[in-house]
Amino acid sequence: MNIEIERKFLINKIPENCKKSIHIKQYYMHIDDNFVQRLRFFNNEKAIISLKQNCAGLSRYEFEYEIPLSDAKKIVSISNSNFTEKIRHIIYFDSIKWEIDEFLGDNKGLLIAEVELESEGQHITLPDWIDSEVTNQNKYFNYNLALKPYISW
Repeated sequence: MNIEIERKFLINKIPENCKKSIHIKQYYMHIDDNFVQRLRFFNNEKAIISLKQNCAGLSRYEFEYEIPLSDAKKIVSISNSNFTEKIRHIIYFDSIKWEIDEFLGDNKGLLIAEVELESEGQHITLPDWIDSEVTNQNKYFNYNLALKPYISW
C-alpha cells in the first residue's frame, strides 16, 4: 500500500542551498470527505494523476500514476477545476529530504516546507528556517488553497 507520512511547516525564507527546483501546477478534479483527486504537471513535461486520502493526522493513503502529457492537457481543457501553482525547491537537511513549496498566483507569499517520514514517531531535527508546524491545519492543504487562496485570508 502507498502510505504517505508527512509533516508540514510554515517557513519565513527559502533556504539558499536548494538542490533542484520544479514548477508544479496541480488541478483538483474531485474533492470529498474521503479522497482528493488531482492532476499535476511537473515543468509542463510530465503529468501525474493521484488519489489522496482526505483525513487528519500524519499518515494517509496516496496513489499516483503517470499519464501521457497530452491526455492530462485534454482533461484540464474539458474540466472546470480549481488549481494551485508553485515552485517546489528540494533541499537536504540532516540527511533528510525537504520539499519547499513557494506558492504563486493567488497564494503568492506562502512558503510551506514538507518532509516525508518513514514512521509517525520518526525524530527529525528542524532547520532554523522553520517557523511553525501546520500539519493538521486544513487551510494549508493544497486543495483548500485552490478553493480559498492565501490572499483571501
